[in-house]
Amino acid sequence: MFYSSATATGTPSSLFLRTAVTPSLILLRRRLSKIVIIAGIGTCVTALLAAIAYFLLSRKGFQFRFHSPSSTETTVYDKIETNMSDENAAAASDAAMEGVSDAIGITLHKEPAEKLERVKVSVYVDSNQLETLSVLKKLKIIEDDVAADELCTRREYARWLLRLNSMLERNQKHRIVPSISLSGSVIAAFDDLGVEDPDFESIQALAESGIIPSKLSGTNSCADSSDGSSFCFYPERFISRQDLISWKAQLEYGFLPGITEQMSKTKIYYMDVKEISSDATPELLTDMLAGDRSIIRKVFGQSRRFQPNKPLTKAQAAVALTSGRMSEAVSNEILRLEAEKALRQAAVKEIRNEFLERGDIKRFWDEKMNEEKIRGFEVEKLYIAALHDLEEEKIVQVKTYEENLKEKAAMDCQRQLLLHLKEEVDEMSERLASERSVYVAEQCNLQELLSNLQFKQEVMLDTKSILEAEIEALRILRQVLQFSLHVDCLYTHLLSWVEDEARKSQARTRVLEEVGRRWKWDNQA
Repeated sequence: MFYSSATATGTPSSLFLRTAVTPSLILLRRRLSKIVIIAGIGTCVTALLAAIAYFLLSRKGFQFRFHSPSSTETTVYDKIETNMSDENAAAASDAAMEGVSDAIGITLHKEPAEKLERVKVSVYVDSNQLETLSVLKKLKIIEDDVAADELCTRREYARWLLRLNSMLERNQKHRIVPSISLSGSVIAAFDDLGVEDPDFESIQALAESGIIPSKLSGTNSCADSSDGSSFCFYPERFISRQDLISWKAQLEYGFLPGITEQMSKTKIYYMDVKEISSDATPELLTDMLAGDRSIIRKVFGQSRRFQPNKPLTKAQAAVALTSGRMSEAVSNEILRLEAEKALRQAAVKEIRNEFLERGDIKRFWDEKMNEEKIRGFEVEKLYIAALHDLEEEKIVQVKTYEENLKEKAAMDCQRQLLLHLKEEVDEMSERLASERSVYVAEQCNLQELLSNLQFKQEVMLDTKSILEAEIEALRILRQVLQFSLHVDCLYTHLLSWVEDEARKSQARTRVLEEVGRRWKWDNQA
């Protein structure tokens, strides 16, 4: 079997590796797999010890520190005084109102003679925002691939707000349970959000609870809709500061009667209160009156301008989500997770100590080592047997290799003969090619001669036809000449006859004249 395979492939060394080394490789792989298993168990024990050390070092609580806060670039509108016509002002106002929801906004109904241009401004993301975002990622409220410096959309904030509330809110007064809110719901809250949307349940639950103005509550959140019957949510647009604080405040504060009157009597800290839309919720006004304890102050810091239509980053949205009562709930959840982790680590340590005290681990590893030693002896025996088989196979392969060398030498001789034959065939081909070229040249000459002969034949035929015509003309001429001679002879005979007849006539005339004269003399006599 080995001989035929080696002869067929022509590579005895590769066949040797494929056939004979395979059993030894299998045994070596088994031995290496056991070593890898032992190393893996040792690695697990090392990782367990490292986790215990980490737990001992981090017993003070959950802390995050970031030394390189990131930043982002967002877009704001810079006001530039220009002399715009009324049509240009209206067009700029419409474009700006669309851009308020899509990018970043400032109220555009101040002066019709102002043109808005986009200016890139770098927005700072501090360590507190990054820490809050990482906490929410750890709690699985916010997805792991969310970047802190990206702008937050309405869809994302609605999803995170409902997820945080349903998971961590313990007060039933402020808690929203999606399964309860959506039970019996038969009307979609928004025209631009279908059941197939991945965030439909979250947005529909908030609309059913009255947190988001919708078709169900009778208020239209579609600010730029030309049709009053259209209720749109625009999930892909960036959420504004007013909507973010309003949604969060409705879950944070209870209903306080007379908040509007209190708002009118109290001096507000913010300069741009007039830019807040007229349909602002009382809870938003309550948060604005809360001062340093407000969600606005915790998210946006010390600022005299609220800028209600301006979008915000996802890190700021994370701070808004964890502000208020949720900060304590998030801390408790983190402490609970750390306590569970500590309990798991303590249980693992206890079990490990118990195994060490009972000697089960040592006994287990001793048994494993004995098994591995026995297996090693067996592998060594198999290895020696495989070496013996390899030696025998090597002898067979050497013989096969020698035979292959002989066959190769014979094939080389045949190859040389074939090369010589090929050279002779090439020479004959060249000779035939040269003869063929000569034959082609001679054939061309013969064709030319043939064409010349044909031309000469045609000339001779033409000459022959001319000669035949001339002969015919000569024959006709001869006949004409003969006829002319015959006519001449006839003319001569006729002339002689005429002359004879003339002479006879003259003789008769003389006779008659003589007769007449005699008659005349006779009459006279």
